[in-house]
Amino acid sequence: MNLKGVSLKIWRGHRAFKVVIPTIFLILLALLCTWTGLDALTSKLEEPQPLALGLITNRNSTVSGGKEAFIPTKDEIKNAREYYYKLLDQSLLRLDLMPLERPKIENTSIYSGPSGYFMNISSARTVQFNSYLATDRKDDGDICEHMKFGQEKSTRSTEIKISEAKPLGDDVNISAIKRYLNISGYGEDVPKVDISNMENDCWYRFAGSAIWLEDQQCYFEVDRIMYAPESRSSPWLSLIWMQLFDKDFNEIKSKRLRFMDLSGEEIESVLSELGNFNATENIDRREKLLDKISTKFPAVMDISFITEDFGRPQGPEDPRIFARLDKNGKTEPVVVFNQINDREQVAMYAGFPLRRNREQDKHGVPTVEFNFGSETNLEFKPIEKNWMPFIEDPEDGDKISFIYELDPLAILHCTLHDGICDVAQKIKAEPTEIETGVSLRGGTNLIAIPSSIVQEIFTKEQTEGNNVGMWVSFLKYHGWESGCGSSTYRPALLTLVRYDDKYKIEMMSGAFDFGMDVLSFDGKSVKCDDDGPNVLSPNSIPFWKITKVGNLKETDNEKRASEKTQVQNAPNNENDHKEEENKEMLDSNSPEYKDLMGLTISEADRNVKYLVISNIINYVMEAFKTSSLSRLGSFDESIYTEMVDIEKCAVLDFLEYCKEYEKTH
Repeated sequence: MNLKGVSLKIWRGHRAFKVVIPTIFLILLALLCTWTGLDALTSKLEEPQPLALGLITNRNSTVSGGKEAFIPTKDEIKNAREYYYKLLDQSLLRLDLMPLERPKIENTSIYSGPSGYFMNISSARTVQFNSYLATDRKDDGDICEHMKFGQEKSTRSTEIKISEAKPLGDDVNISAIKRYLNISGYGEDVPKVDISNMENDCWYRFAGSAIWLEDQQCYFEVDRIMYAPESRSSPWLSLIWMQLFDKDFNEIKSKRLRFMDLSGEEIESVLSELGNFNATENIDRREKLLDKISTKFPAVMDISFITEDFGRPQGPEDPRIFARLDKNGKTEPVVVFNQINDREQVAMYAGFPLRRNREQDKHGVPTVEFNFGSETNLEFKPIEKNWMPFIEDPEDGDKISFIYELDPLAILHCTLHDGICDVAQKIKAEPTEIETGVSLRGGTNLIAIPSSIVQEIFTKEQTEGNNVGMWVSFLKYHGWESGCGSSTYRPALLTLVRYDDKYKIEMMSGAFDFGMDVLSFDGKSVKCDDDGPNVLSPNSIPFWKITKVGNLKETDNEKRASEKTQVQNAPNNENDHKEEENKEMLDSNSPEYKDLMGLTISEADRNVKYLVISNIINYVMEAFKTSSLSRLGSFDESIYTEMVDIEKCAVLDFLEYCKEYEKTH
């Protein structure tokens, strides 16, 4: 048999159709996409089914109508689908949008901040404050003194350091707000708003809340922007402003984030249309197409709200943001806020800014209102606000918990897909009226203490087989006529503990002002102004990064002595280096962990700032370890009494702070 005959037999063989032709096709298509980029790809995506099925030839074939028809195998369909999505992802990356497929990052908390990044604190200062924990000592004397934990009681380094508070983002973008009011229709629908006569200096931006999105490699931040032309206590309109920031909190402008609920076909449709014209010349058309699959930042969070004048400002107020894992393991931002509903109540809502509103609504961001289930026979109050969100099970992205009330403590469990809430805990007692003229208000989101550290704080017997969890946050004191201004608002450190199905405030600090001189309500000084409140508000904890740096036991005397001898016997020119290198190991007071916590704050309801706090984790661990009461053994009827004691002592500390602050301001 000659060479020509062999070649013909090979060419005509079934194997060629199964291997050679598709291989050549795939190579040519890959080269074409690489060479020409998005335009070439989108032209190939005009017909989704032919593209997907055209990437394969089939193992089995039949004859139909005189033509050979191919039947794909399971593996061939899978391979074609994978290649199809790979091409889509390449196109999305060219547009600087998140791909459909991204490997899930294992063993990383959604609140741990930028992966592999540990920022330095500049201009750090040390702050002193007291915290209060439950005690079993009920004898004569000052119970608050027994409950108090101050840094002077610590056997390890619990010194809290704070960075300088820096402005986050720019002032209100008036032109962007007016443009939004025109496009959305709210400029005509909200009774008191007249865009043509709107006063630019009557807009205020505050209550900024942020979260790091590892999949998007940026911070997602939301602010409340408020229009108050007559009085700041009587605003006419409130909106939510969305911004993005890089890992160093520098604003990223004109960046787009892709909607997270899109199918490959929906993305393909837009990419195909983009390939039908010169996108660099027709910018408006390009932007409108990209709006179908993404949002451009900064922007107003476009949600539906009641425009009737019920005597309160129209629109959403006091946004708080948290992150959840979606079904694909990606981090999704969820914004919680309050606004008037159709029953003239101020209700709580959740908004999903990276999802599309698929209802027949001209406003793009879908929302859900929180309500009790009909079987509970419970109703929310006429005005709801200041709920503090926290996540108990990171793997269940549909469930969110809230501290609903602090005094007495009440916990809600809610589902995000329908907004239905259950009462997980509510102590049947009236508010304690802790101290005349002082109340506890909701503050930031709560961040979980890693379970490995919880097991270090409590004994193995206490945690084994029990559902134990701990969270840290900042609440807010509101004191009327307490010393500075008409009223005083200050943050306080809070630790919440869950033992099986019971929750308890285990630690609360006095005022935590971060060593700041707080801006007066008129924005002109840092003096106490009797004409308005003196306000420092904690808004959110964007991240809390914790790393273990050592675990030196006090009983390791022999090991420490040996290491110290090695340092002393080293040559003189090496001593300095070795002493520095072994400093943490030799010092029994050295911290076990290194941590950084981000915090966003607002002064006088006028600005948004961020700062970084270090050593919170060591402070909390030491406070619990030195406390005289074994907390996990006391989750019984004494819960309420112990929490009242903690809160009363912390409030008295806050009042003393207010008096001292007034003297110096």
